[in-house]
Amino acid sequence: MEPKKIAVLYHIFYEDIIEYIAEQLKCLNRFTPSFLFNISEDLPNYLEVKNYLQLNFPDSIITISSNQGKDIGGKLLLIGLCLQLAIEPDWIILLHDKKSLQALNTKTWKQDLLSIIDCDQMEKINKIISNSANCGVIAAENYISKELKKENHFVGTNGKILEELMKQYELKCRNFEFIAGTMFWAKANILLDFFKRHDPFKIRQTLEFGNVLDNFSGSHTHSWERILTWIITSKGLTIKTVK
Repeated sequence: MEPKKIAVLYHIFYEDIIEYIAEQLKCLNRFTPSFLFNISEDLPNYLEVKNYLQLNFPDSIITISSNQGKDIGGKLLLIGLCLQLAIEPDWIILLHDKKSLQALNTKTWKQDLLSIIDCDQMEKINKIISNSANCGVIAAENYISKELKKENHFVGTNGKILEELMKQYELKCRNFEFIAGTMFWAKANILLDFFKRHDPFKIRQTLEFGNVLDNFSGSHTHSWERILTWIITSKGLTIKTVK
């Protein structure tokens, strides 16, 4: 049985992708979608982008925000709006206009991550939802990463921050897989229940401004990229993938 209602949370930073968004999202109209968009104010023509979205998604909710926390900050803002507006879907789809200035395969990376909303994947996703009651995350195959631990400590650059956040929010996971790129279907009640207890707007305030990287030192932004998956898997739910 396919989900009755979904909420699509889409963060936008690059204006050159805007003309493709309506085409990207058309297959989700088979559900009862609520579209929520956040536009970074660093985008030069953000008012034009807002007008485009209003024209193509007349019932959508559109916000404009500072570039804090990159797409993670935008998604936290939109999760907060879901709570304020009492939007209670079966599933939340987290999306953004993926473009990494550090990656050589940016185009392929983006296409792969967005495969979770392709028309030819909808039946497969419906099957996962219908047959896997324990599934909490649906993501693109090959985009599951794992934070490594050694002697009970994370070994990556974000390790110290992750340990602090796991303790602060009392998250306990059996493994530490997360969705690289932070585009996935999430079981809505688990995600929203967490943020009802922990204000997403306040969490967003802890994230860094600008094009923050974690190549040489940790960041709260990249740490929350991992935590968003772990909120769900810490409840014993699993990750399923589509090609």
